[in-house]
Amino acid sequence: MIFQPSPKTVIEEGENEISDCEEAISVLDSAIKCKFLFDRHSLECQKWIKEYKQRIEHLDSALEMARAKIARNNG
Repeated sequence: MIFQPSPKTVIEEGENEISDCEEAISVLDSAIKCKFLFDRHSLECQKWIKEYKQRIEHLDSALEMARAKIARNNG
């Protein structure tokens, strides 16, 4: 038997991960703005920010589907 987390659990975990991603973006952005990083490190941080933003987009889509599933089950 395969365990499937409930849509509510998926939503909670997704929201927590989005919050973590947003915090990471904020920290990286602050480091870039301080201008104490080498240029190549700043560029690497920008790549990481892009990855975190893509992860947020993916999670937003997953959350939207989970919320729609809850709405269908409740409606």
